[in-house]
Amino acid sequence: MGFGSITRMLKDRLPGRVPQRSGAGRTSRRRLNISLDPVVTYAIGDIHGCIDKLRRLERRIVDDAASIERSKLLVFLGDYIDRGTGSAAVIEHLMAPPPEGFSRICLCGNHEEALIDVLDGRRTLDDWMRLGGERTLMSYGYDVGYLAKLRRTAGDAAAIVEALPAGHIEFLRELPVTLSTPSYLFVHAGVRPGIDLSEQRDEDLLWIREPFLSEGPGISGRLVVHGHTPGETPVVRDHRVGVDTGAYAGGPLTAARLDDAAISFLDDR
Repeated sequence: MGFGSITRMLKDRLPGRVPQRSGAGRTSRRRLNISLDPVVTYAIGDIHGCIDKLRRLERRIVDDAASIERSKLLVFLGDYIDRGTGSAAVIEHLMAPPPEGFSRICLCGNHEEALIDVLDGRRTLDDWMRLGGERTLMSYGYDVGYLAKLRRTAGDAAAIVEALPAGHIEFLRELPVTLSTPSYLFVHAGVRPGIDLSEQRDEDLLWIREPFLSEGPGISGRLVVHGHTPGETPVVRDHRVGVDTGAYAGGPLTAARLDDAAISFLDDR
């Protein structure tokens, strides 16, 4: 299966937005499926505005996969924005075509969902600022003084929208929440143990830590590959792999390399 086949399969098989509600007025995000595992998949952990680390890691991935001719997939596990200084540049990068020979799928993280919640009135501006949203707005041209004014006036979603390109907002709204292949489930945070994927809430898929981290997914058939919970090194446990290594806090940006032979890791260093 070539890399173009992955894209065509997604377009042919996947519905648009699922007509369900996930919390107060929130529309559930899509859950993607492809019927074959790519020859190699690189699952990239939380970027949080670290555009330079993303570019370095992507160059390492391209070099690593240079000898592979078929079906190379990049899966980004969410949290592209907040905390780091280059959120706008990260979104622009992910909206551009992927490296030649690769397909790219970007999943939603809890930070992207938090921003959409602000824009749709489900979360206050201060809530998002506590998650690092100030750095995101600064990457779009806001200065510190104007941000302080916004906070004093309880936040104005309409004013925030003025700073964000419409294409970036649409990109964030359309991010799917999971990708399933025969061997893997890619998701930002994890799953609630023992519950079938069809019954999992978006809130858990985007935000969960416990009991997922201590108990594992409790579902058979797929290795769960996730980010969200940072550590000094990637985490490999029975039935789950975690690849958030705290890029915004000085750690590397890490990718899990998945093929039919082994799991290995690359980072931007």
